[in-house]
Amino acid sequence: MEKIYIFVSGYAIQNNGEGGIGLCFYNDPSGNPFYEECEYTGIETQNSAVYRAIIKGLAKAREWKFSNVEIYSDNRLVVGQLVNNMSAKAHNIVPLYDEVKDYMESFEDCSVKLVKSSNNKRPRELARTATMASPSMVTAQAIQFEVGPGISGLVMAFTPKLMVVQFKYKKGSKIESHQHLHEQSSYIVKGALNYVVAERDIIMRKGAALVVSSNAPHQVEALEDTTEIVTYYPMRADLLRSS
Repeated sequence: MEKIYIFVSGYAIQNNGEGGIGLCFYNDPSGNPFYEECEYTGIETQNSAVYRAIIKGLAKAREWKFSNVEIYSDNRLVVGQLVNNMSAKAHNIVPLYDEVKDYMESFEDCSVKLVKSSNNKRPRELARTATMASPSMVTAQAIQFEVGPGISGLVMAFTPKLMVVQFKYKKGSKIESHQHLHEQSSYIVKGALNYVVAERDIIMRKGAALVVSSNAPHQVEALEDTTEIVTYYPMRADLLRSS
């Protein structure tokens, strides 16, 4: 019986404002997530956002044909309502509670468990970041950040599922080998970069493009002063934090 572990979080600004959800999906909860997602959800309470995160996670698990699901949340009230049959009376919660219960019954085995907030940091981070992707903000901001010596970044636009970033490199600057679960495309506006992907050197000059698959190790060296446009799917919350 295939099993999936889903860690979820929901966040709402001032508990009744712009809301977002964050989810991390694991085959092994002690390892790294094989997929993560965040989504702006509109006006929410903290609890309704968590319910929406659980619904999103269960929908994904069913879409991917998993039969055994474990959901983890650090929201004691929501977990108590779902596990210990604590009363769910709020008018905005009852339909969400019913939808979660219906989803749970569609799996061979499905459980909801409480996790410490310290063990749920990534979903919490994603949920908070998703609130920044409201329609009023999503294309209106340009967020600058430093990558390292000789390399600067500019987040040009983003949604929870897609991010467009401009990088500027000084000749000789480098990004050491790293990997992330995000799909990445690169387009060279001017200059030249040497990408190393799967131990293969790829020289990219003006007009060239490539795609780096999820979790593929890669490094970059600037052969000239270079401007690069990179898109990430889903968005990289860490680039917003570094600004």
